[in-house]
Amino acid sequence: MSDPSATIAIPTYNRAALLKKLLECMLTQDTQGKFSYEILIVDDASTDATHEVVRDAARNAKVPLRYIRESGQGYTHALNRSVHEFRGQWLAFFDDDQITHRSWLYLLLDAAREQKAKMVGGPIVLDLPEDVLQSLGPVCRDLFGESPDVRNPDKFRHRPPLPSGGNRLIHRSVFSEIGGFDERMVTGGCDRDFLLRARDHGIPMGWARKAVARHIIDRGRLKTRHIKWYSLQWGCAFAYTDWKQRGRMVTCLSCVGRIFQALFLNMPRYLYSKATGNRADVMDRYALLWRASGYTRKTLQLLAPAVFPQEEFFSKVEFRRVRDTSKISAAGQPSRKIYTLDKRLP
Repeated sequence: MSDPSATIAIPTYNRAALLKKLLECMLTQDTQGKFSYEILIVDDASTDATHEVVRDAARNAKVPLRYIRESGQGYTHALNRSVHEFRGQWLAFFDDDQITHRSWLYLLLDAAREQKAKMVGGPIVLDLPEDVLQSLGPVCRDLFGESPDVRNPDKFRHRPPLPSGGNRLIHRSVFSEIGGFDERMVTGGCDRDFLLRARDHGIPMGWARKAVARHIIDRGRLKTRHIKWYSLQWGCAFAYTDWKQRGRMVTCLSCVGRIFQALFLNMPRYLYSKATGNRADVMDRYALLWRASGYTRKTLQLLAPAVFPQEEFFSKVEFRRVRDTSKISAAGQPSRKIYTLDKRLP
């Protein structure tokens, strides 16, 4: 079988039910006879029915469907495994808690051709009831992955936003030029770090406005406990990226600025909004306060790792831990399985 034009990579962990819905979208992408594609599932040691969902989908699939079971080394490692395994010229990343329409991949590839881009993104909208959506402020909507052009289409009409990680098409040559994802970023943010490196390297980028992904959000993820942990992750990731991109001095100055902003802007605004019943702003300020905390803690660790190791804290805010509902089997490292449509599935 010849290599496909594109690979759709879906890193996943313990989201079997959502993955089933996603595969229904991905297995029926409309190519209009202009390209071929495959689907690559990288399972980061799920303990639910992920393996069975992929096996069942592969039985009737009309396109190649490959499954790789990894050993629980984290989301960033799963992304790099996708880079190592994909075939063809284009790699499209899609998150396991999203769905899309049948023209999604065609629109991304068409935008890449029309705009002469090596990296193309599309909008991400939050799949929430309108009343819930309106109760979220811009900070929390960003936190849950909504693209900035969704709220402000006029602002981005002539200058589209940068491609987001969960809805992104990348040409093979990009990985040769800038490498893969930074696996030291265990608290998340590797997508943003990769994007900034690509931008600084001069990689031409495009935008496919109609290649929309819908981010399915469970109501439980809207609770303060989850917003706190997501915000801590963002803060840690921003500090690490600033350290890499801008250096020690700028990161330290930014840290001081965030502390002052937390004390003299976000904390007073949080208290005021709480007193006046503005829940959307309360949650936004709450998120920003915890983001500042994460940024500060990561900056201290980077400055003096021997003095501020904070190992317990960073282990708790690892990207996967926030939604880790079960442990890997007692055997420790689960067996690694790879199968394709060309082989009989276990």
